[in-house]
Amino acid sequence: MIVNNTKYFALFSLFSLFLFTSCEKSSTEEILWWHGADVVELDASDFELNIADTSATGNFVKFSFLEGSIVAHDKWDVAFRGTSLIINGGEKAHNDQPDRTGDAAIYIATGSMVEINSVDTNRLLQDNSSGSAILNNIMIDDLGVSGQGWASYSFSTHLFSPRAGRILVFRTHDNKYAKMEIIYFYDSLNPDTGSGDIGGYYTFNYVCQLDGTTAF
Repeated sequence: MIVNNTKYFALFSLFSLFLFTSCEKSSTEEILWWHGADVVELDASDFELNIADTSATGNFVKFSFLEGSIVAHDKWDVAFRGTSLIINGGEKAHNDQPDRTGDAAIYIATGSMVEINSVDTNRLLQDNSSGSAILNNIMIDDLGVSGQGWASYSFSTHLFSPRAGRILVFRTHDNKYAKMEIIYFYDSLNPDTGSGDIGGYYTFNYVCQLDGTTAF
């Protein structure tokens, strides 16, 4: 299991209280959660959204659990563009996606980061030519409308909110395992969709198991 320092990182112990405040946010505003995990902020906001069919165009931002950071090489595990998540395993569905060079897979578990302490390998899915593993498992890529994924969508505020108790469980590109909880989707704690704030700024925490076992 690894613990990497990141730009916005605070780690105490498995049951310590995490306090995370981005330098882009007001110092008086806080996000609080409990977990023994790395904390990352990632900007995947460079996309354009077509509301008519919920499709998006733009660059995917690739992330490596091992390195604990955004990467440009092909040894990535998960990539983000707006609300879309793809993994480095299987096949790409569109030409604007990065090539899959690894063996990554994913599913979404219900529970807390502490409760999800092992991997159910029977549930792991890879991306394919018809869409991402997350989309094919009716998880997310529909702007949160279905309520089946890591986020929900409000038709009144037009905001995306991470759903409590949704943990993304990964097999990494090199057959290790990781779990992730997405905590927030915006750069501001008071996003204004009326002013064009469509999100894409992920705050998430994760734990990566490097010994290849399925227990966290």
